[in-house]
Amino acid sequence: MSNFTVVYAVNVPHYGRTQIEAPTATEAIAVAKHRDPAEICTERDRSSAACARIVSITDDDGRSVAEGVTLDGAFLRYGGRAAWLLCEASPAMFESLQKMVARTDDLLHALACPNGRNEHLVERLCAACHVAKAVIAAANGEN
Repeated sequence: MSNFTVVYAVNVPHYGRTQIEAPTATEAIAVAKHRDPAEICTERDRSSAACARIVSITDDDGRSVAEGVTLDGAFLRYGGRAAWLLCEASPAMFESLQKMVARTDDLLHALACPNGRNEHLVERLCAACHVAKAVIAAANGEN
């Protein structure tokens, strides 16, 4: 029987309150944005913990046998509102990308003409579909 060291992590939200004096709500928001939440948020809420994961598992010899194993399906994403909007839109974008790739042959047939006038468009579409297929494979966990 071997022994393994398992390092776990979970993100626990912390909450805190403070009073801000300001002449208007707009100015109160501006002041609040410049405060350091780490100094204010001291009340832990373990019931709202998320992003549970195994950071690493190492064997007796210190060799890593696993890293980054998610336990609750949650993940953190940085990037603010733009990144959040991208995550929210990604299912619809992924679906449309799949539909586009499924119709590639129809699109290529429509663009093809005997005199080769649309050859550059066909090449660009082929390149775009090649990238789209790679994105779909990555989204499906295929590498």
